[in-house]
Amino acid sequence: MLRHSEVAAVAPSEPSQSWLLKWTKAGEARKLPGTTVLHRQEQANVDIVRPDPGLDPGLWLAQLQTTDGVEYVQPNGTVRLLTANEPNDPELGKQVYLRQIRADKAWTLANKRSNITIALVDTGVDLDHPDLQGNLVGGTNLVQPGKPPEDDNGHGTNVAGVVAAVGDNRIGTAGILWKAGIMPIKALDSQGYGEEDRLGEAILYAVNHGAQIVVLSVGLYRYSPYMRDIVQYAESKGVLLVAAGGNDGKELSSKVAVKYPAAYPTVLAVAGATASGAPEMRSNPGPEIDVAASWRVYTTALGGGYKSQEGTSMAAPQAAAAAALVWMKYPKLKPYQVQELLKQTAKDIGTAGRDDRSGYGLLQLDSALTAKLKVDAFEPNNSRDKAGKLPLNDRNAAALSGGADRDWYRVNAPYDGTLVVRYQSLIPLGKPLPVRISRYDGQRMQRGTDVKIGNKTVEWKVKKGVNYIDVQLVDVNRKEIIPYLLTAEFLMAEDDYEPNDKFDEAFTLAPQSQAVTGSFHHTGDKDWYTVSFTQGGTFKIVLQSDTVRIDPAFTIQKAGDAEIDVDDFGDGESERSPAITVTPGSKYYIRVHNASAAEASPVTGTYKLSLIVQTR
Repeated sequence: MLRHSEVAAVAPSEPSQSWLLKWTKAGEARKLPGTTVLHRQEQANVDIVRPDPGLDPGLWLAQLQTTDGVEYVQPNGTVRLLTANEPNDPELGKQVYLRQIRADKAWTLANKRSNITIALVDTGVDLDHPDLQGNLVGGTNLVQPGKPPEDDNGHGTNVAGVVAAVGDNRIGTAGILWKAGIMPIKALDSQGYGEEDRLGEAILYAVNHGAQIVVLSVGLYRYSPYMRDIVQYAESKGVLLVAAGGNDGKELSSKVAVKYPAAYPTVLAVAGATASGAPEMRSNPGPEIDVAASWRVYTTALGGGYKSQEGTSMAAPQAAAAAALVWMKYPKLKPYQVQELLKQTAKDIGTAGRDDRSGYGLLQLDSALTAKLKVDAFEPNNSRDKAGKLPLNDRNAAALSGGADRDWYRVNAPYDGTLVVRYQSLIPLGKPLPVRISRYDGQRMQRGTDVKIGNKTVEWKVKKGVNYIDVQLVDVNRKEIIPYLLTAEFLMAEDDYEPNDKFDEAFTLAPQSQAVTGSFHHTGDKDWYTVSFTQGGTFKIVLQSDTVRIDPAFTIQKAGDAEIDVDDFGDGESERSPAITVTPGSKYYIRVHNASAAEASPVTGTYKLSLIVQTR
């Protein structure tokens, strides 16, 4: 049996074609009237024959079939290659991204038909699309409960086609999965917007209705404890979340960040790659990015059609389908192991090693199906000079190979603050093997902490710059392999003007032009400032942030007067007050906050409050 393709016989259509004639006994082959022997297979007792020119093929065949010693006569059919890895979908040639991520090679290695259900949390799906209908399973409409999850935007239909447009059906395109369960969950309206609680409800619906993978081609810049709980619940149920990193890389430049939910540590965060295989500059970079996939695709569209589409929204479903292929071949893998295999087999396309634009590299589906999962891809990292790069807010799998092994990591703190390292042992419960986690600042160890239970969070106050983390067994005589998960997170230090969270704690500014840099280091942080003018004139306020995760806003209040709110723009955009006329002796209060939420979570980033004063 051929592994990657098979042959099939078809009856000859012309009398001049040859026939296979088998004799009942070895050595019985002989000259028959009106028959030309083209070749003889002695071991098989078979002659390859054809009728002499001018004979009626039907009469000739009837005579052979009644000849003593002839066991059978059958057409010597033309054989053709059945390329099982190449579907017959007519628009396949336009799907160049399939070759870039090597889906075409993966089709020779894995079954394209899956019983895995993949939920699409999006704008719904065109339920009548002929290239999707065969793969749709029951979903829900959270925008208009009680109605089917019909797509009224088009985005969800685009995503669905990338994952699993029905393959080899002589219609349109082929998904990475030719046959799979697509669960449409409409959580976004016709304009592509939805509330955060609806996004959470959509994920819960997917988890509770049998989805094994959830595609989230949606996002926002604000961290949410609620969404993090939802994300962690999904993983606790063995469900893998795959999310788009965002498409603002060029527009927001240095302020850009990976969007949530992609930025949560347990979610597979996907960036974009150009057609030439380089990191796509419009894709959002960040330490949370895991892998990249093709930025541009050709896929299903509303109304039964097809179109080209771009963005990390199209890259994320490629990673989700890749995960499904891996899970079909290795059904016992945990979600984090599926992620690890995709990361370990990605093709490095950016700065050597892991980088913030493409993560561990471009998806390579065939490699993911042939490579062996490494328990610890950071090795060799048993000394500080070989420390592995541990990105912030991205969970990583590793292992200690006995007591002599030490795992070193390099973590970059973007500001002064607190480095938080979360350790999770993967050995069976009831078999604790104490582990020591230490931090080094330069050559000096700052503090070591022994972990005697399965999970532990260790925190250190750090300065901006590189830190080294060392993980080792306490008992150096142990020989067991200890797999574990490690996540590094960061919390901003309070700024130089704290405590100034209240009106009566307002930090006093001099009545002159100046700029102060602050941060939001705790939930609901609001920073108060006050300035008293000794001369008449005017002043303006400009508030800027260095990250899109801050939506800067402020209020101005003259003592005894009403507040003036200034929040005209959105995430990462600067705010300006009008010129305000002041008189000698007047006092003003300024309250700065992050308007991304009423009680916004801490943000890794800073704001700059500029006071522009003109006296007369």
